[in-house]
Amino acid sequence: MATATYKFLGKVTADGSSTVMTLSGIPQTHRDIEIIFQAKTGTSNGAAGADITLNGDTGSNYRQNGWGINGTTQLGNAQATTHFDINYGSGPGTGSEMMGWCRMYLLNYANAVDHPGWYMNSSWDNYTTGAQWWSGALYNPSSAAAITSVTWTAVYTLEANCSIAAYGIDYS
Repeated sequence: MATATYKFLGKVTADGSSTVMTLSGIPQTHRDIEIIFQAKTGTSNGAAGADITLNGDTGSNYRQNGWGINGTTQLGNAQATTHFDINYGSGPGTGSEMMGWCRMYLLNYANAVDHPGWYMNSSWDNYTTGAQWWSGALYNPSSAAAITSVTWTAVYTLEANCSIAAYGIDYS
């Protein structure tokens, strides 16, 4: 059975003054890529969500089909859109910091037209219990394009030290 090896490809950290983090210059030296997002907003914000875009592409090239649980409610969706839509904090509301994470795994990130994968993220819901979301994802630009950058655009200002980190994955 093949063994996966991971190599750190880069990281960007928020400075506490913006809603946007972009990790760029991702090298094209591995088969697949894993991207880990960690985000937190302040106590005055309430619900927190974000958009993930690849290569600065805001065209209708993103597909996601997901399911999750929020409190005791099971949820599901399928959509084509201009970004991957992430909800990383949806309660208990104003007065509480909202924090969460997202792990995204993309296949064939260096040289394919289709970049299939999945992501999983966490959040807090209105019941002050943890929520989870799993999604199948497809990034399908109009022509072959290596993924060289990823942008997290949050609804509210990201606190200092939030981050995006990328890891290349090979199999031997």
